[in-house]
Amino acid sequence: MLILAIDTCLARCAVCLFDGVSGIALAEEHLDMERGHAEALAPMVQRVLVKAQKQVKDVHRIVVTTGPGTFTGVRIGLSFARALSLAGNTPIVGLDTLSAFRLSHMQNTLALPSGNSGLAFVLRGGGEIKLISMSDVDPTAFMKGTPDLKALSVWAAKQVASLAMPEPVYIREADAKPQVSVKFVDASSSAIVSHIHHAAFDPGWNEKDITDMLNITGTEIALAEIAGEAVGFAIIRSIADQAELLTIATLPSQRRKYVAATVLKHAFTKAQSLGATSLFLEVAQSNSSAHKLYTKLGFFETGRRKAYYANGDDAIVMARSLA
Repeated sequence: MLILAIDTCLARCAVCLFDGVSGIALAEEHLDMERGHAEALAPMVQRVLVKAQKQVKDVHRIVVTTGPGTFTGVRIGLSFARALSLAGNTPIVGLDTLSAFRLSHMQNTLALPSGNSGLAFVLRGGGEIKLISMSDVDPTAFMKGTPDLKALSVWAAKQVASLAMPEPVYIREADAKPQVSVKFVDASSSAIVSHIHHAAFDPGWNEKDITDMLNITGTEIALAEIAGEAVGFAIIRSIADQAELLTIATLPSQRRKYVAATVLKHAFTKAQSLGATSLFLEVAQSNSSAHKLYTKLGFFETGRRKAYYANGDDAIVMARSLA
């Protein structure tokens, strides 16, 4: 069985003609490129066939990567593969980029950056591909390289023959980012703020704690809402040209919805309006997700307080300019 494998999803154009009986590649070619796939693909396929002394009619099956990847690359590879399939009445199969990469790299979790969006395509186990924040991805999970077309061809040879056309894998965040609104509140909101803090931390701060804090000059509470429901908050205190983030909390059910990042950005603006030129905070060394968020928002480590927390955890002191 002769298999023609095509990959144009990432920053390359690649073709391989694979002999499924002998298990060897008769000819292959690839070219690293950011654009120009449309002009490069057809001549590349022709050269590979000529090198192998074969013709299009000799191909028994076509396999193509279906994305995610660059929008243009995915579209060009699929369109070309479909055209060849229809012209020669040749069965065609498709496989997503991450699964194709996994065929030769036995990683359980794989990730692929989604351009400069700050998001990444992630495939865990045998599940579906999801789009999540890059800060939530283990750096070791990111693909290093591109799919091996020989491994992809071996996979294709085992699939049930079909003339059904593979579909592109276009992933977008589930309804993207929900609308998070932020307002600054007074002691009349202490009860709901206490409720959120108790849901997020054990032990949480009670209503009196929060009311007492608001009685100190320069203390502000930014309350985040989604569809009118209070879902998170941040408390800051400004003294002269410095501000401190006293605490931040999000309801567990509303995490990963950009609540914390949104409420913090409003807190920055409020602190600036009160004359602060810098803001600092403390975060537990073990709280890696919060540390990633703060780093992403421009904070940097300025020091540590050994065994600061009751559980013996160090406190990382971080600061950010507001100028």
